[in-house]
Amino acid sequence: MQNSATHRRLKAEEIISIADACLGGLGGRSALVLGPEEQRHPYTLLLQQAKMKCIYQEDTPCRVSAILPNIQLIISIPAPLPPAPLLTLTAATIAQGCVGRWTPLLIFDLAASTPSVEEIAGLLPAVCLYTPEDLQRIFP
Repeated sequence: MQNSATHRRLKAEEIISIADACLGGLGGRSALVLGPEEQRHPYTLLLQQAKMKCIYQEDTPCRVSAILPNIQLIISIPAPLPPAPLLTLTAATIAQGCVGRWTPLLIFDLAASTPSVEEIAGLLPAVCLYTPEDLQRIFP
């Protein structure tokens, strides 16, 4: 169990490091961490240490479009084995929340198998999406 927690922590540190580099620093910015509380916890702690202005936490993507105008980073961490069908963060939801957006939106989809963010969302202006496949190439 400890090895799994250590692996999760290392991955969280690496993801936060990439986010920091892509956004030119995390201090003063805001993020949304999606997924079960247990999965969100290591990311939330690291984002707090990075002095993010506001960290939103949601279990599902239902309210994302309302939160999107206020954030620069989304980390989507679905449950490893969802007991119910996986709720996907759709490109339409992201587009709706990005109307009039000029600042970049960085999205990490940390799904283990089935993507939790529609890949077409990465084609939206100002959106940079790291898919599970991208992350597998970065973290073999």
